[in-house]
Amino acid sequence: MFVGYGLEAPQYGLNDYAAVDVHGKIVAYVGGAPAGLPSEVSATFGSAAARQSAAAKHGAVGVIAIADLRKTGRGAPSFASVTKGYAAERITWANPDGTGSATGVPLLGTLSPAGAAKVFGRVWPALAKGAARKTLKVRPATAAGTLSIASATTFRPIASSNVLGMIPGSDPVLGKETVVLSAHLDHVGVGKAVNGDTIYNGALDDGIGIASLIEAAKRFKTATPPKRSILFLAVTAEEKGLVGSDYFANHPTVPIGDIVADVNLDMPILTYKFEDMVAFGGDRSTLGPIIARAVAGIGVGLSPDPMPEQAIFVRSDHYRFVQKGVPSVFLWPGQKGPGKVAVETFMDNCYHKPCDDLTQPILWDQGVRFVDANYRIAREIADAPQRPVWNKGDYFGLLFDGRMAR
Repeated sequence: MFVGYGLEAPQYGLNDYAAVDVHGKIVAYVGGAPAGLPSEVSATFGSAAARQSAAAKHGAVGVIAIADLRKTGRGAPSFASVTKGYAAERITWANPDGTGSATGVPLLGTLSPAGAAKVFGRVWPALAKGAARKTLKVRPATAAGTLSIASATTFRPIASSNVLGMIPGSDPVLGKETVVLSAHLDHVGVGKAVNGDTIYNGALDDGIGIASLIEAAKRFKTATPPKRSILFLAVTAEEKGLVGSDYFANHPTVPIGDIVADVNLDMPILTYKFEDMVAFGGDRSTLGPIIARAVAGIGVGLSPDPMPEQAIFVRSDHYRFVQKGVPSVFLWPGQKGPGKVAVETFMDNCYHKPCDDLTQPILWDQGVRFVDANYRIAREIADAPQRPVWNKGDYFGLLFDGRMAR
């Protein structure tokens, strides 16, 4: 069955499963997300996982993406790019029996428009026309025949570790709760040569994040002991799909219900003196005022997400905590003043390339400011009388069953 975007969020006017019975069927969808949504919501809807979750809820047995019907971009892949991706190994954490972890119904494959035409037959031209419009406008349609899928999967074990450290809380009651500071310790490794260089160093992404995590730990260690416990979490395989943080979120070393917040440190671009900061996810919970006070303490203000099309909110480790109902923030230097050019220069030239190394014009004093802002956030959370909660009615708090403000 073709179900348009294959999304369900009535509060945003999305209900592609209204009056449609997909039980026992394969669902076909087009990628991307509707325009006009908040950036964090759009980022969530852009993923295949959102379709898999919605399909599973309605009893489908699998999902198939249809490429090249809408403008390409994150969440709306081209068939050529997807074809290359299917040849690559996927990495996930292992179950005790050695199989890979998986949730929801399987993503069975991606069809080109020509392939979709074969599946849906004479109704396809009308579906394709409606799906290609600026505002997607299609009705659900059932294929004339059936689609049979055969797949074979092999598993190859590899070893990789998360690294954790903790400062116990000093308060006999609040000390049982935990604030997490996270960063990822992996990068791409050895890859395709660029200008003769095959070493993908990951200085900004995320060597500086790990260094910031260590510096924040030093500050906590030398300051008055925090009331809540502080967990410093260096996770592996972020670049492979947030695998290390997903493992921790599903196998936490402290009760997940006692984790009150995650403050995530990932790829601060420190090649300029930043004049503002962006708090991905920060305004969705009572962390918002805490973040505002923290950045004001280092002399800057907050700006909205300047790159919503990049879906940053779902692409770093804090999102695995969000999915467990934990209020979280991912703080980045903003793009005021020299920031826009500096960020574009890094993203265009050195992001996930060998030149992300120490030859970049890194301003180390900006690293001190970055650590200071994140430390202030974590410190206030650690010592506050009340734990953070999601804002009343927040989409993510409701979606993932988090503690909600009344």
